[in-house]
Amino acid sequence: MQDNKRKIIRGLLIIFAAFIFIKLIMSFKKDTSINELTESKRLVSSEIVKLEKNIISVPIYGKLFSLKEINIVTEANGIFYGEKFKTGMKFSKGDTLGYIKYDEIESNLNSQKSNLLNQASKIVSEIKFDYPDSYQSWFNFMDKINFNDPLPKLPEIKDKKLKNYLSGKNFFNSYFTAKSTEDRLNKHLIISEFNGSLSDVSIKSGTAVVFGQKIGKFHNPNMLEFESNTSIKNTLLIKKNMQVNIKSDEYSGERNGFVSRINKTLNPSSQNMSVFIETNDDDLYNGMYVYGNIIVGEVDNTFKIKRNLIQENNVFTIVDNKLISTEIDVIQVFEDNAIIRGLNNNDRVLNEPIKGSYSGMEIRFNK
Repeated sequence: MQDNKRKIIRGLLIIFAAFIFIKLIMSFKKDTSINELTESKRLVSSEIVKLEKNIISVPIYGKLFSLKEINIVTEANGIFYGEKFKTGMKFSKGDTLGYIKYDEIESNLNSQKSNLLNQASKIVSEIKFDYPDSYQSWFNFMDKINFNDPLPKLPEIKDKKLKNYLSGKNFFNSYFTAKSTEDRLNKHLIISEFNGSLSDVSIKSGTAVVFGQKIGKFHNPNMLEFESNTSIKNTLLIKKNMQVNIKSDEYSGERNGFVSRINKTLNPSSQNMSVFIETNDDDLYNGMYVYGNIIVGEVDNTFKIKRNLIQENNVFTIVDNKLISTEIDVIQVFEDNAIIRGLNNNDRVLNEPIKGSYSGMEIRFNK
């Protein structure tokens, strides 16, 4: 009897110990009711669409340079003279910038002109009787031959006999010999081809120069141009003579220019094209860095949006707390923004890029 009690008590203790052990094990099990995962909706930034008229403009930038600029290179050997041949000096078209000593060539030319004038006077007196129809033109030619002016052009010769007569008198040889000497003399004179000023002058008056030596630059400071790279899509919007607003960090406000030419050849490295902008504003200078916009036009019922929100001509609109991929038409792309068409007034669009976003994605947004 006593043994049975001990057995019963021992069994109850074993059962109790087992119960305590099981409870202890279960206390280490993770409570899933507390950490159960629930689906969350991302809070996003959005914007209400308001269609309006937008100005289409293409951003441009570049460094100004003179539209008319030439390197002054000597075409003869000798001593250069030019007291005003200095950087910054201005000249009008036809002015002499400087010259290379030419006394010997000038004397030779005057001698040849004297001989030509003597021949012309004899020929004219004979033409008066033998070729009276050509007399006046040849008299005028003779009258224009002088030592201080360039040789006149030869009169037009229609009569073959007269042409043979002049050739027999060796007149053509005398004329073109003098003309060649005159051309050599002209290479000693540096004449201004347009209104402008000197820059990069590298010599002083009285310096010996050699053929082919660069001695300076001559440019028109009032006719400036710069080249700007633009994307293919933007270049196709641009036309010649379009208005350009030009800005610089060196002054406030805007200056005016226009599109002078367009190079639609694609640059293989940048995949861009070139547009050239011309201006003659007095506040702009050769070598100045400028930027601005080409005014292409205006478009109605369009919306300006961040360009990084566009994915393959689609943007995300928000309908019933879900992202919906909506196809749009990209009118024009800026550096950071784009003008698009295809949305309606009061549409709600996503206003921030979301990694991994997709059509149908549930979101929350601040109203």
